[in-house]
Amino acid sequence: MATSVNSATSTSTLSSLSAKTGMAGLVSGLDTDSLVESLTSASRSKIAKSQQKVQTMEWKQAAYRNVSKALKEFQSKYLDVLSTTNFRSASFYNTIKSSSASTKISVTSTSAASAGNITINKITQLATNQTVTGTDPATKPLSGSDAVEIGNLLDEIGTGSKSFLLKMDGQVRTITLDAAFKTAVEQPGVSIQSFEAALQTKIDDAFGKKSNGEALIKVSMSGGGVLDLKASGSQLTVSALNGDDTLEKLKLSDGQTDRISTTKTLADIASSLEIPLIGDEFNFSINGKQFNFKSTDTLSAVISKVNTSDAGVTMSYSSITDKFTLTSKVSGAGDNIKVTESPGGLMESLGLAGAGAKKTDGLNAELIVNNQSIVRTSNSIEVDGVKIELLEKSEEAITINSKADATNLKDTIKNFVTDYNNMIEMMNKLVKEKSDSNFPPLTEDQKADMSEKEIENWEKKAKVGLLQNDSILKGIASKMQSMIYGSAVSGGISLNDLGITSAGYSENGKLKIDEAKLTTALETKGTAIQELFTTEKTGIAQQLNEIINAAAKTSGTKGSRGSLIEMAGYESTLSNTENSITESITKTNKSIATLKTKLKTEETYYWNKFSALETALQQLNTQSSMITSFGSSS
Repeated sequence: MATSVNSATSTSTLSSLSAKTGMAGLVSGLDTDSLVESLTSASRSKIAKSQQKVQTMEWKQAAYRNVSKALKEFQSKYLDVLSTTNFRSASFYNTIKSSSASTKISVTSTSAASAGNITINKITQLATNQTVTGTDPATKPLSGSDAVEIGNLLDEIGTGSKSFLLKMDGQVRTITLDAAFKTAVEQPGVSIQSFEAALQTKIDDAFGKKSNGEALIKVSMSGGGVLDLKASGSQLTVSALNGDDTLEKLKLSDGQTDRISTTKTLADIASSLEIPLIGDEFNFSINGKQFNFKSTDTLSAVISKVNTSDAGVTMSYSSITDKFTLTSKVSGAGDNIKVTESPGGLMESLGLAGAGAKKTDGLNAELIVNNQSIVRTSNSIEVDGVKIELLEKSEEAITINSKADATNLKDTIKNFVTDYNNMIEMMNKLVKEKSDSNFPPLTEDQKADMSEKEIENWEKKAKVGLLQNDSILKGIASKMQSMIYGSAVSGGISLNDLGITSAGYSENGKLKIDEAKLTTALETKGTAIQELFTTEKTGIAQQLNEIINAAAKTSGTKGSRGSLIEMAGYESTLSNTENSITESITKTNKSIATLKTKLKTEETYYWNKFSALETALQQLNTQSSMITSFGSSS
């Protein structure tokens, strides 16, 4: 391996001259390349040193960011509110686990739970939410505007056939009224009844029937021959086929349907509703919350605005029943839905106000717990620190068992200490390892003469000691160690009482665990342990979180972030470019660009001088030849 490379002797990073011009010693025999390179060596040395400086800063930045990553990963695992092992959460220290064999309830324990049993003797009633629903479908049925022109339709079929498209939900069929259809209408004698039966047969042939033999789509002729099509729980839509006027004869319109689309505007659906909308503005209130809409608003916008408001209800539309529903977000008895609007308004057209609205009152949950009757407005209740979710009624007694189990908490504390030690060890190693001046960053020329393995080994040594005695890392480690060893709360215990102590002077702040002592503490000092870690400001987890934030916080504006972030930044954040090292790298790169420009100017200058020398020598040689020639001829 090329161990002789060092910053004092290897400064040439630009082996090829950037300003090669002139005669290159053709007359003088001089090695012009070497001479120019030698004469510009001072500038080349400055460039090489600046490039090495940039490489060193990039390596330092990467080292700082590795520390930031380790701190943030520790914080995410043990101190984040979304983590299941959040040491700052009081509920994390709950060692009581509650369970029940019944499928009619679900249970979870809280930090207030204690060992023992709870008996639910009986669940007589579940809590429900009050609702308001339309008594009738909101949309007009798929009916003709007048009596079917049976005679005209049959006459036209005599010379061919008539067709239209019928869609049930997503299934589309072509209904063809042909000669067989005409015969079926005429054989018993043309009548409303025979036309209805013949059309029913055609639609049954197209869509089939239910398993009990009933028609999927019911055809009826009412009001003196007005066609009506219905399919329970399904949407029907008719469409014209290739300009065929069959729908006109049936007194139906192209695209007519018996369901509304929530994506359409109120103006578009106004005439499709059983109670048509009138006007361009619609105002109403729900539980005192005022709503204002225009005819240009879509129905989905109305639903969304109601649902995201603080009216305390959820509005929905069922295309199966063709009904709108308001459901209270609050369960239990009581009038929890109050709709107010002037007669003939939007809510009345949707079946949610007026005579067409049906209100179903909510119910309270009723049960007997430990032989005591309980009434609650919700199915989520808490008894003696155990959260209980009522899922079904029960005539049989249900037992909830709660017992202490500190196994998971113990394992997590052990992992916490291990990961804490890894952080401390990482920072200690970086500040204590010594750099070797014999291994500066390699130049491109040096790399060209080395193998990939040699480069890898060299750079591995060159990266050692970059953060030797670094004040930022020493400060972070010192704060962590001081906090860990000095923390105690009003509960009167410290980590020592949990069997967590210093691993010794030689371990530089790392911790060790006495597992037997930890097990005893978890079984006897649960509340005190919780306070030790979670007490605001003085708790170990709270303080550790603040220390890590002070070091690795990436949010906020420049100047308000963590010390490591201000120094080196962090990927995928604004700090990636807004940090001291990046600014120094940018400044040095600009300096390198200036030095390279200066170098090119110097090379050009010397090349011009040597070119002039070559020209002068050439002229001298020519003159000498002429003199010699003149002497010979005389």
